Amino acid sequence: MDFFFNPRSVTVVGASDKGPGSFLLGNLQRGYQGKVFPVNPNYQELGGLPCYPSVDAIPEPVDLALLLIPATLAPETLTACVKRGVKGAIIQSAGFAEVGEKGRELSHQALEIARQGGLRLWGPNCMGLVDVPNKRFFTLMQPAITNVVNMPGSISLVVQSGMLSAGFLADLMSRHSIGVAKVCSLGNKLDVDECDVLEFLMADPETKVVAMYLESLKRGRRFIELASVSPKPVVVLKSGVSQAGAKAALSHTASLAGNARLTSNMLAAAGVVQANDFHQMMDMALTLNSYPSLPEGGRAAVITFSGGAGILTCDLLERYGLNLAELSPATKQGLAEIFPPWMPPENPVDLFPAMARMGRVVALEKACEIVMADPEVDLVVFHHLIGVEPKEMDIATLKQRSLETGKPVVFWGLGLEQGVAAFRRQAHENGVPVYGELSRLVECLAQASRWQPEQMGEPISGWTPEEASQGEETVYDEHESKLMLGEAGVPVVEEKTANDVAEALTAAQELGFPVVLKGLAPGVVHKTEMGMVRLNLDDEAKLKAAAREFLDKLAGQGCLLVQRQAKGDFELIVGFMRDAQFGPVIMVGLGGVLAELEPDVVFAPAPLTQNQALALLGRIRNQKLLDGFRGMAPLDRECMAGMLVSLGHLCTEDSSIKQVDLNPVLTCQGQPLAVDASVVSTGPAV
Repeated sequence: MDFFFNPRSVTVVGASDKGPGSFLLGNLQRGYQGKVFPVNPNYQELGGLPCYPSVDAIPEPVDLALLLIPATLAPETLTACVKRGVKGAIIQSAGFAEVGEKGRELSHQALEIARQGGLRLWGPNCMGLVDVPNKRFFTLMQPAITNVVNMPGSISLVVQSGMLSAGFLADLMSRHSIGVAKVCSLGNKLDVDECDVLEFLMADPETKVVAMYLESLKRGRRFIELASVSPKPVVVLKSGVSQAGAKAALSHTASLAGNARLTSNMLAAAGVVQANDFHQMMDMALTLNSYPSLPEGGRAAVITFSGGAGILTCDLLERYGLNLAELSPATKQGLAEIFPPWMPPENPVDLFPAMARMGRVVALEKACEIVMADPEVDLVVFHHLIGVEPKEMDIATLKQRSLETGKPVVFWGLGLEQGVAAFRRQAHENGVPVYGELSRLVECLAQASRWQPEQMGEPISGWTPEEASQGEETVYDEHESKLMLGEAGVPVVEEKTANDVAEALTAAQELGFPVVLKGLAPGVVHKTEMGMVRLNLDDEAKLKAAAREFLDKLAGQGCLLVQRQAKGDFELIVGFMRDAQFGPVIMVGLGGVLAELEPDVVFAPAPLTQNQALALLGRIRNQKLLDGFRGMAPLDRECMAGMLVSLGHLCTEDSSIKQVDLNPVLTCQGQPLAVDASVVSTGPAV
């Protein structure tokens, strides 16, 4: 991938003296120091450089080709690039798979030529690549945009959309004063995709945070494998998450997954920070860029000019799991010296009366010095009215103090437009985040406090689609499924099969009343819908009556299943599935009616380690229930995690297993117990 970012020479195929062809060549000449070879048979010279009729005519070696030509000419041009020894091509033209069957055929031809010739393709239908610190603009963005892209930073952007990347970059630079390192517009991702770029940026010394807008994940499992070991925060805004979920008649797991829920869970399992809109994505990236290791649940001091804003900030801190610091006596004493006698200092620190006494900036700076010396304070939130006075806070000094004390400082900034813009730029240059909304400020702090590089989880295990077995689908009955699961270490309820009433009675006597009776019909998973589940059979008469009824329904097909009745505090649901994008996946969540009414289920890549399984349980929303609620025994998380680990190993080691449902899993005195199960296989089970 290095030849895309650091080529020794570049050819611009489709260069021109007007329109996008001139933008592409002009942008390249703005800062790129290597050799440039324009190609267009209609010109002898462009941009003060000799122009060549074709790639074949270029007299020197070329590392990178920038293509802005009709899609129909792509196969011929790429063939010439292969012959010329070009290593990479960024196809910025449209007219490929996005336009229909003819475009898809051109895409196929282009990819085959590239693969056979060892040529990497970037795009097509993209805006190319921008490297701000090194002044490399391999893009057809309009000069009005590239002219404002002059603020280097250490956040790198990966944007799937073409024009969106241009517009968003212009907005970041001109309105929000946020600098960037690399901007990568991927387009159709014919070859190079987000995995290739993420792997490069993880090792890029100029990148501290990666922010990505993705419409699709081309190699989902590989992406989460990379993200799980990234030493740098990865922030993702994923679109295309509307109702298009997976539906599977046989599997609760697959039907509960859905595209959006599964993708979000896979990203969460990999430690990816997820955003809901573009500016939230950049605000989160900016926070993590400035403070990549905020203390979890950090104790905040709030310095404000408004009591109302201070109260709102307290509400937001509590909502997002952060804490309001309890100021030490020494801090209160120090603040009392700048406060009027009638006002005792508290947190939030309302400075308005102090500002009236000694001036806004002086009061802010004194309060800051006092509060940042407090050992009970982890971070400082400033509410700052900007542009109303000639003098402003010295952000460089404030940042230095922040570095010395190890206490992050952030600003909610509002005020007059020109002053806010200048303040934002100065703050950015010193690595101090400024937010336009209080809720966004607290939200970003909370997210940063949860991303701890020194507490990174274990790497997600690899998987390739070739592992999945293909064959006729087999649905194992409940008893067969539980035999298989029990042998693998999954705790299952004690049970016996019976072929007639007498055998059912013997089984019930051996297990002990009360019992549960079920009818096992070949290929039937959801027995309740057929009326073949009966609970609380506490004597022989009830058992015999239910057994005769079920045998009549079965009509000689199948058998009876007698189970020891387990009494649980609450129900969980556990499952396994093979997803085409993410591979083997484990699910766990609240079971019973809640599984369908208000799904509280989470997913993670399989197989799991014990720590990964514990982390998965920690992502279930209703932690109060798991911790014991109204006299219920708390879930034995270690034991539950062990069940998930055992299930994951069974299903990944036997590639024929396609789906597994354990629903419900009862918690009996905190211990998990599977009382119903189904396994769907595409071949003989191990």
